[in-house]
Amino acid sequence: MVRRRRVVASLGAALVGGLAGCADQTGTATPAPFRYSVPALDDGTVPTRATCDGEGVSPRVSIDAVPEPTESLALTFTFPYQVASQTTLWTVWNVPPETETISAGVPPTERVAALDGAPQGRNARGDLGYLPACPPPGEPYEHWFTLYACRRQIDLEPGASRDALEEELETATLASKQIVGSYERSTNSTSS
Repeated sequence: MVRRRRVVASLGAALVGGLAGCADQTGTATPAPFRYSVPALDDGTVPTRATCDGEGVSPRVSIDAVPEPTESLALTFTFPYQVASQTTLWTVWNVPPETETISAGVPPTERVAALDGAPQGRNARGDLGYLPACPPPGEPYEHWFTLYACRRQIDLEPGASRDALEEELETATLASKQIVGSYERSTNSTSS
C-alpha cells in the first residue's frame, strides 16, 4: 500500500514538475544551473525539530545557484499523504533570486521581512506560514520541498492557497528542483 501510494504520488509530482519548467512557449530548454539544499534533510529525513513532535520550526534552506533569467523564487513544502493530493505545509514566493539562505524558523507572518517582504501562503490548517510535519504515527512518510526558479514575480497576495500558487507557477517556472525527506512518528506520539 505504501509503495503504491509513493509510486502514484511520485508520478503525479514528476508530471507536474516536468510540465512546470521543461520549455517556454518558444521551445527554449530549461536553464541548467539550479542548486539548493535543505541541510537538515541531508540524511534523507525530516528532523524532529521541524515536526509537531519537536519545536515545529521551518528548516533552513541554502540556495547555491539559480538559472538566468530568474526574477524570483518560490518554495513549497508538501506532504503527499493521499494518493491524488498533497497536504500543504508551507508556501512562500517572490523570494529575491540573489537570496542565499532562507533561515530556519521563518515567522508565521503575511510577508517575510528577511526575504524582502516575500508573501507566505496558507497551510493545510488555514494559517499563514509553516505547518510542522505531523504524519500519522507508525510508518515513514515522504515530505517534499520544491524550489522554483521563476521568470517573473508571482502575482498573488499573502495568504493565497497552494493551488493558486501552482496555477501561477505553470507559466512562471523556469526550473524546479525537489528534495524529499521522510519522517516517521512514534506510535506513542500524541501531537496532531
